Amino acid sequence: MSMTSQVPKKRKLSVAQVILHVVICVLLFLSLYPIYMMLIKSVKTIDQEIHTGFQISFPFHFQNYAMAWELVNSYILNTFLIAIVTTLGILLVCSCMAYGFTRYEFWGKNVLFMMVLAIMMIPSILTIIPQYSMVKEFNMVNKRIGVILPSIAGAIPMGMLLLNTFFNGLPQGLFEAADLDGASGFSKYYMIALPLSLPIMATLGLTSFLNAWNDLIWPQLILRKDELQTISVAMNSFTTNYYKTTHSYAVPLAGYVIVSLPLILVFSFTAKQFMEGLTSGAFKM
Repeated sequence: MSMTSQVPKKRKLSVAQVILHVVICVLLFLSLYPIYMMLIKSVKTIDQEIHTGFQISFPFHFQNYAMAWELVNSYILNTFLIAIVTTLGILLVCSCMAYGFTRYEFWGKNVLFMMVLAIMMIPSILTIIPQYSMVKEFNMVNKRIGVILPSIAGAIPMGMLLLNTFFNGLPQGLFEAADLDGASGFSKYYMIALPLSLPIMATLGLTSFLNAWNDLIWPQLILRKDELQTISVAMNSFTTNYYKTTHSYAVPLAGYVIVSLPLILVFSFTAKQFMEGLTSGAFKM
């Protein structure tokens, strides 16, 4: 056999593949460019931002981060507390509901399941006024619980659907063997269902944490006291007031970089489980 026959032929790209690559590159640019702008503007002085707004300018003005930290440090703990309690509540409630729907038979099960899923069809913006009225009626305005409980309730339909699909795929033989050993329903949930569902639980937990951390509208309605506000609410008002005063976004953008670091840290610890949850078939309906 000649050497030329062993050389693989170069694969020609079709027109569709070229167009696809171009579209991907454009979307990637649109995704990364705002991050680039946030980073370079966060280390500019007011004068640098006016004269070289879209370019890297030296020297870097890292004092912006010190100024931003003075603002955000008092709100990070509030936001983290609300986000972590909301995430744990969503995981607990959704996993219990999904386990009940997949492992138990009861009257009206299918109807109840469809009623829960039907809630996803209602735009969340339409329920803000009724939710606020309910929270006010229960005297939960200006209390963290007034943000946490409605957030958990709003995440139930989608979270239960994801976990329900995953729980349905668990080996039935494991639960039958546990029945023979006399395991209780809670033991099967805690010892079998939860350990096997860690990938999808990590996926749901991470998305729930991100949503709670970034939520703006609901905390802005409920938490009126400054000491209770979340970072999204505080940064939104600070950005507006700072720009009106200085016509600069440098310090607010430095604050956005700081408050993004906890999300990057959380994702770094859950990235493996998150990807396993995405590829485990949990999203195949």
